[in-house]
Amino acid sequence: MPRFARLAVIPGLVLASALLLSAESQEFIQQAADTNINRQYMIETVSLAGIEVGQTVPIKLPKRLRERLRSLVGQHYDIAMLEDLSAEIRKELHFRTVTQHLSRGSTPEMVRVNFDVVRRDLFFDISLPKFLYHSKQGFSGEVDASTRLNQNDLEFGVVSNGDDLTERFTGFTARYDSAPFAEIAGSDRMRLGLTFEDYHVEWNQATLAALPGSGLDLYRSRWNAAPELVFNIAPLTVSVGTSFETLESEFAGGPRQSANAGTLDISYRHKIEGNGVQQQIEGRYSLRVATRALGSSYAYARHLISAKYEVKTGRQTIADEFLGGAIDGNAPFFDRFVLGSSSTLQGWDRYQIDPLGGSRVVHNQVTYGYRVGPGTVQGFYDAGMLWQSDRAATLRHSLGCGYKQGVFVMAMAFPVRDGRIEPVFMAGMNY
Repeated sequence: MPRFARLAVIPGLVLASALLLSAESQEFIQQAADTNINRQYMIETVSLAGIEVGQTVPIKLPKRLRERLRSLVGQHYDIAMLEDLSAEIRKELHFRTVTQHLSRGSTPEMVRVNFDVVRRDLFFDISLPKFLYHSKQGFSGEVDASTRLNQNDLEFGVVSNGDDLTERFTGFTARYDSAPFAEIAGSDRMRLGLTFEDYHVEWNQATLAALPGSGLDLYRSRWNAAPELVFNIAPLTVSVGTSFETLESEFAGGPRQSANAGTLDISYRHKIEGNGVQQQIEGRYSLRVATRALGSSYAYARHLISAKYEVKTGRQTIADEFLGGAIDGNAPFFDRFVLGSSSTLQGWDRYQIDPLGGSRVVHNQVTYGYRVGPGTVQGFYDAGMLWQSDRAATLRHSLGCGYKQGVFVMAMAFPVRDGRIEPVFMAGMNY
């Protein structure tokens, strides 16, 4: 340590002092971990990479994240809360690892927190946001490569997804997120986003059998270009943009169609932490309006709202998630609602519920988790309805249990239906 090195005369004293301080620090950390640290200690300072937050930081932190770090000062020390923040910093700034380091404060009841960071050796990152096996639907997966240059983010992905829609779509994605427009618009709250998608589509036999007389059109491929402006107004994120989607007919010589739309997306996220209890509230409203004014072959409005409340205390987690949606007009397959996936009405076969998808949807899931070792044992209950606007709705239920560690999930789901039980197994990685 430099302060002791300047005072040292005999090298042996320097070494002895360093060893003594290291042992004392380790003893303090161990002692803190073995006590009820949430009540015993208060946070005196918060640093990132050794530099106290609030001073000039070489790492360009987003304003929202910087404010969260500053707000820790004066709070009770909460290990679980800091682990969540470490994960968020790592993801936001693309570090290899972020770990929290604890040291003594100026008084016995105070502690100082430093987030140690390790930068990545490579300029790009490879991730596997989705790799899932479903015993009824087979494999779904996505591999993404991303990089950051002067706060501009670029991401490229390869996708084969048979889990989220009525169709299985396979192809490529690209995403660009600009640096905040601080110099152009005078604010770091606004940025530009641009998404490209190019997919080949495969259809299930149940969908093909139900198609005649439905008024819906098949397509063999679709591609999309979607520019948007994103505004960060904590705790809200608002996105306004357009989507230019082109559909290639399934039949040779068939007309090419488009689903060009204006889009609006509003997301809300808020955390409440303290006294050993963490609460998180999330909400989202999404609107997509396809209109002839943009040269669209389709005209419809798609509304989707979702909400989640989660509370953690000790080893226990309870979460409740809700979604509801409605479509006015005749939307193409990729915009129709589906239940019976790895996250909604788990265990149900989507093609038995409705092989064409629906124009109305309501779903709710309650999950209870208990941390065991590095992972969490979970139990869940699903209830949902998927229907057309001119038909009656049927309420369906499913129960299940599983194990989650990080992004790895393994679950067994049991759809509740009359006369029989057909368990469905799911395993993989899903953010």
